[in-house]
Amino acid sequence: MFAHAPITAATTRSTKTRATSGQRRFCPILTAAPRILRAVATVYLADVGFRPAGVRLAAPVRATDGKHALTLGELIATPQGTDLTYHLTGLTGDEGYTPRQDLVAITRAGDERVLTRGAFSFGSDRAVLRRRISSPSVIPPWTGPVDVAIAIAGVGEFRVAAELRPFGPETDAPRREVNTSATHEGITVTVRGVGAAREETAVEIEVEVGEGECCVGIGALSGFRFGPTALSLSDESGRAYMERWQEPTNIDHATRALFQPLHPEAREVELTVPYVFVEESKTTTETFALPVTSPVDMRLGRHGIRVLATSGIPGDRRARSIHYQQPALGVELDLGGWHGDRRVLLPGGPLVDGDFCNIGYRMVGLDLRRPEPLDRLDITGDRVHAAKTLSFRRPTIQIRGPWRIRFSLA
Repeated sequence: MFAHAPITAATTRSTKTRATSGQRRFCPILTAAPRILRAVATVYLADVGFRPAGVRLAAPVRATDGKHALTLGELIATPQGTDLTYHLTGLTGDEGYTPRQDLVAITRAGDERVLTRGAFSFGSDRAVLRRRISSPSVIPPWTGPVDVAIAIAGVGEFRVAAELRPFGPETDAPRREVNTSATHEGITVTVRGVGAAREETAVEIEVEVGEGECCVGIGALSGFRFGPTALSLSDESGRAYMERWQEPTNIDHATRALFQPLHPEAREVELTVPYVFVEESKTTTETFALPVTSPVDMRLGRHGIRVLATSGIPGDRRARSIHYQQPALGVELDLGGWHGDRRVLLPGGPLVDGDFCNIGYRMVGLDLRRPEPLDRLDITGDRVHAAKTLSFRRPTIQIRGPWRIRFSLA
């Protein structure tokens, strides 16, 4: 029922397009999550999210063209836009990563509405495509029969006869406003709303961090919550509800956590957040000379760290990832341990000879589900091997909770 998160044995980043930081309390380089809905008639739809009342597909419908089969699994139309999910089978697996477009048209009684065009790729070695579209295009709240045409570049056009039915607080779990907070280490975690559906329980969470910080993880780094970094939910009778695994999407100050369905008798619950991760946007180390042959002590904001040594790392031409085929400058680190409830997890992006352009870095062995302070950073790029100096900026800090937020379901 609950899928396991993929183990991330190594993580890579490129620094050539990162923006400079400002005064905002979330990372401007990250995609902001949609603002939480405040409409009175907002409901929670399992596997979809919070939506205002509207119309949705009554049942999945299917069409074939002889080689491919398309199943329209979901169509949700609200005053804020249209969500659509379809599955396409019959792919050969060699369609590749070439960008493609699909065009969706919904028609009733000669009135045709076309959704905003979308771009996507099939990927490699894939026989089935699951495509989810969230369009700002608004269609009328039609109920009853409609015709849906989906044209996919390089594949063909599929037409299905579908039926739409209304949904709202009378048919689905209403969103309950909560707005209850807990503060620890200058970090405020707020439960904004909750939706208790039959299939699962959704909790909307926002984090406010300190000046010069931006949030890069609630529970786990980059949203990979699992095991010790998963959020937890319990009710007044001591019943515990497991958090359901979700593929991380936005990495910022807001998240929607999904849990097992609540017991019918539950009236009050408590959310526990074990960790919050922040990036210190204004923090930079002093510059030190290369190579490093003996440990160098330095400050990284309020924390003391050590650069133990640097050395050349040969590329592995047989590696599957292009990042590991490149030679690198290996930087051995001692980031220290906990200082109160904070510790340095990553030293930040490297500045090679004072410049971050055209370099990348590998965080070898970092498990995003249960991260530990990095002990080696590999820096790649043509400039690295002739570099004279090195420094780091925008470190990632792990803050230990827990934050406990109790709220009523009534």
